[in-house]
Amino acid sequence: MTLFEQVKGCVTARQAAEHYGIKVKGNGMACCPFHKDKTPSMKIDKRYYCFGCGDTGDAIDFVAKYFGLAPKEAAMKIASDFGLNYDATNRAP
Repeated sequence: MTLFEQVKGCVTARQAAEHYGIKVKGNGMACCPFHKDKTPSMKIDKRYYCFGCGDTGDAIDFVAKYFGLAPKEAAMKIASDFGLNYDATNRAP
């Protein structure tokens, strides 16, 4: 299993957002960290979507944008922070 498959199969956008300090309400809504947001406009579950700025994606996309990382670096960060194992010999380029 590749790094991307492992992360996408094990960590949702909501889990990643909450792990990195985003407060998500019980209904899955949160203030979007990608634009000035005073009221929750981002729906976060397996994937995320912001009704304000239109940004969307999965956990890797969220972490990449939140920390200013490339997708591979974001996937590696998630894998490390969540203690995920993946086949290092079968990594995506």
